[in-house]
Amino acid sequence: MQLYIYPILIFTTFLVGLFYAPKIKGKKIFNLLYFLLFSCLVEIFGPLIIIYLGLKSFFIYNLYFLGSVLFYNYLFRGYLNSEKAKKILNGLTIGFIIFIIFNHFFAQDFYHTFQSNSSIYTGIFVIIAVGAYYIESLNSDKVLYAKNSLLFWVSLGLLLFQVGTIPIDIFGKFFNFSGIYDYILFTLNVILYGCMIIGFMVSKRTYN
Repeated sequence: MQLYIYPILIFTTFLVGLFYAPKIKGKKIFNLLYFLLFSCLVEIFGPLIIIYLGLKSFFIYNLYFLGSVLFYNYLFRGYLNSEKAKKILNGLTIGFIIFIIFNHFFAQDFYHTFQSNSSIYTGIFVIIAVGAYYIESLNSDKVLYAKNSLLFWVSLGLLLFQVGTIPIDIFGKFFNFSGIYDYILFTLNVILYGCMIIGFMVSKRTYN
């Protein structure tokens, strides 16, 4: 059953987004639908490669981290006015590509190991991107209609998700989180995609 939980959760979010697509059509946030499909495919093919091909699928999830950083860099830069914040996100994105290479050769093999270091980097990147968006919103009239913005709900879900997973990635090397980790990860995913679903439902086109 666990094999199907995440693809179903993500695809359900995609379907809700597709239903409310007129609210975001022509907006940068519309590309979230494509990213959701990408995420769903990762969750589907990751386990299938192990089951039917007998291969390790770590490279798929490691590739997902790269895709996440590239997408969220594109998304948040599209809604930020600060050129300084945009340059920081671009710098961190380029830094991540370099980080992956070094991490592959000196710490965690890209193809045969789950790159928890890359997961941590991705989480920190997302938190910085969300933080930049929130700070800019608080210093403008965006804060007045935040609840009507899909990006607000997406960023809220991302923030809660990363704040929950980063400590596990860091301390997972020292403590055994097996069992508990599955429940925590499932709860955080429900929060993440639940926030996205709420965003699709309550957001208004004017503020997307």
